[in-house]
Amino acid sequence: MKSLLQKKDNRDKRLAALIDGEHYPEVSRDAIHLLKTYFPGSFSGIIFLGGTEKLIACDMEKYFGDKVYIIDDIDSDFCRALDFFKPDIAYDLSDEPVVDYKIRMKIASFCMASGCSYMGPDFLFSWEPRYIKSQKDTIAIIGTGKRIGKTAISAYIARLLIDEGIDVATVAMGRGGPREPKVIKGDEVKIDEKYLLRLNKNGYHASSDYIEDALLSRVTTIGCRRCGGGFAGKIFMTNLEEGMKIAEKLDSDLLIIEGSGASIPQVDTDITICTIGAFQEWDSLIGYLGIYRIIMSDMIILTMCEEPIADLKKIDHLESRIKKYNPGAIVIRTIFRPKPLSSIRGKKIFLGMTAIDSIEKNIIDYLETEYGCSVVKASFNLSRREELRKDLDSSPEFDLILTELKAAAVDVLTEYASKKKKEIVYQDNIPIITSNRADLKGELIKLIRRRKNK
Repeated sequence: MKSLLQKKDNRDKRLAALIDGEHYPEVSRDAIHLLKTYFPGSFSGIIFLGGTEKLIACDMEKYFGDKVYIIDDIDSDFCRALDFFKPDIAYDLSDEPVVDYKIRMKIASFCMASGCSYMGPDFLFSWEPRYIKSQKDTIAIIGTGKRIGKTAISAYIARLLIDEGIDVATVAMGRGGPREPKVIKGDEVKIDEKYLLRLNKNGYHASSDYIEDALLSRVTTIGCRRCGGGFAGKIFMTNLEEGMKIAEKLDSDLLIIEGSGASIPQVDTDITICTIGAFQEWDSLIGYLGIYRIIMSDMIILTMCEEPIADLKKIDHLESRIKKYNPGAIVIRTIFRPKPLSSIRGKKIFLGMTAIDSIEKNIIDYLETEYGCSVVKASFNLSRREELRKDLDSSPEFDLILTELKAAAVDVLTEYASKKKKEIVYQDNIPIITSNRADLKGELIKLIRRRKNK
């Protein structure tokens, strides 16, 4: 870390030191002095994180010779300290028991949300601005993990905006995206089993998010790829910048930029919407800078807010913690329900999904009631190919395969339907709002107008 501190491009940067009272003050003072000798930029001040075992009664600012911001509560005070000093780098000289690993992840989130890198003796969380700019209105849809409904939310929001007369296009990046950005005009191209099998035969991942976006939203979609994802969502390799250049030339008024997994598109967007699965444990959310994603978001959509996935008390707790870290965020609770893209009435159905299998009864009851079908077999192994094939082989006789366009939907289920002369229908997952008096479209339009008026 010494060499990173000594970098020439740090000459114009500001550094703050984080200390605790478990170190003897003289030790902390000498460490800060050493830190200053390494760092070529300016020193902003000291953030005191707490701990009194070795703290002596003294005027801390007089003792250290620098401005000191004393933290009473990490959650409420740390961002204020960063705002006070405005450092580019916060260097952590604290340790257990004042700062444990969970608290360090919180500090990392607060630093990243404040545009500050966070560094310690053997770690660096490097903040970088979202460098891709757009001349169009933009909405980022990010998430705190995989399989929490980003694509379904993205397609649904696209349709809501189209209903408002806004011309929308989507830029989606995924781990199975194309080497060169690919454009699909969702309102013109017939995306059916023949189209998907042709893509699969030509070596494309035919269930990639951008294809699902084009199928479900029917808007122009640009498919990009990405590989790797850091704690704060940074990507190792992507062609998103090339995809954005294509998007800028479209006639659309607004771009939806869709993240992948917990990775964040490096586009400087006007609005950020974060999706969080209600089944996710709070410790896992803060464990990989979920708080950073929460703080940076204008709207947070909680998905899968139903039993037995998550009970009401857990969801209440999750929402209260979200509000603690981002009081101004709009929080909307939702559940997903399937919507076949063509008729399945009177059919015996094999259902393929990536959903959590504990809600199998909820999904089957909904499909059979709303669409007049009979689900003879439900497989929640769409992302596990061998198990999915076993489910097909053990299934009672069926007329039709109903599936999400994800994972093995094409190379297993669509291939199977083609060979066995079975009908196949793809489905959307519609978010149904369960929050009292919540209005997703209304809140979204307010956000867009607010950003335009700034």
